[in-house]
Amino acid sequence: MFKILRKTLLVLAISSLAGLASADTISADNSYRDTSLTNPDQHPLNFNHSKQLVLKDKDNHQRATDAHIQLSYSEKPSAKRAARLEYNPVGWHNYRFKYEKSNGKISKAWLFNRGHLVGYQFSGLNDEARNLVPETAYLNAGALKSTNASNKKSMLYYENHLATWLKANKGYRLDYQVTPLYRNDELLPRQIRLAYVGYKESGKKVTINLHSYREEKGNDETTVVYLDNDSPNAIIDYSTGTARNTLNKEKTLKEEKEAADKASSEAVASAEKVSHEASESLSRELAHSESRAKEAADTAAQQQAQTYVTPDPSPSSAADGNINNTGAYKWAIQDGFNWQTRKGHSTRIAPGGALPAGYHWQVQ
Repeated sequence: MFKILRKTLLVLAISSLAGLASADTISADNSYRDTSLTNPDQHPLNFNHSKQLVLKDKDNHQRATDAHIQLSYSEKPSAKRAARLEYNPVGWHNYRFKYEKSNGKISKAWLFNRGHLVGYQFSGLNDEARNLVPETAYLNAGALKSTNASNKKSMLYYENHLATWLKANKGYRLDYQVTPLYRNDELLPRQIRLAYVGYKESGKKVTINLHSYREEKGNDETTVVYLDNDSPNAIIDYSTGTARNTLNKEKTLKEEKEAADKASSEAVASAEKVSHEASESLSRELAHSESRAKEAADTAAQQQAQTYVTPDPSPSSAADGNINNTGAYKWAIQDGFNWQTRKGHSTRIAPGGALPAGYHWQVQ
């Protein structure tokens, strides 16, 4: 009786993981997709009774672009995976970064993994360049060190649950597409998109629900998940693959933003001060120039007012009035006297002679 009950509970548990009747619980009300990233086509492969593996070529930056598989449980690889990867995907760097453990102690762990797009347990691929990108350990395995298969921000959670679904539905097929999403020419993907759907033996699609808050409705009855390629203890430069260690990423980024905002405000204030000082200096210079121009104009006006022209004696006027230019003697009579009272007050001026001061010519 106990064995029958245990078997019944196991079947119920597997059926729950299969998620065949829970499509309505998948919601896209709050999408986790970063809309600033590339968004390649997302569609399941056409149904086929044999295994399909489609790897798109690397792009002109040598980045992996898309990996897609369709298989049944019996088509899963059985060969043991090689212990070490040799291929380094573009943008590959690695660092042993500090992190704070749950007990408050500081430890170190590798930041990045050479991450498979379609996991080895489905593809059987290990050193395939078209199926590898630099992924943080946190994205790939769900933890900074070791693994955490219950972390719904990690690929491990979905790979393990899809493997469980496939095992629980051995007569069905799993269609699984994994796409790295990039921003412009950056070498590392900022997100990984997972898209999955089941096929019945008849070719009819079956929605798969893995009970994750990150699941959204995709195209053609697929379920889509967007996962961030980041880590709580690192600030990553996605354009190069380099990174900086921080024990508190959120706090560090906040402090750096505040410092940048402060520097920007100070730069603006400094520029405004320089502009204001330059404006005041120009105003003073203009006022000084106007004052000097006014002084020069006033001085010129005063000089013009004080300047007079001394008449130039005319030689003809002097000859006509003061010189005896006749051919005979002329009488010169002292001023105040006339011809009748001239005696003792007159004199004769020879031709060419000058009229004495105080005398006038006698006019008869």
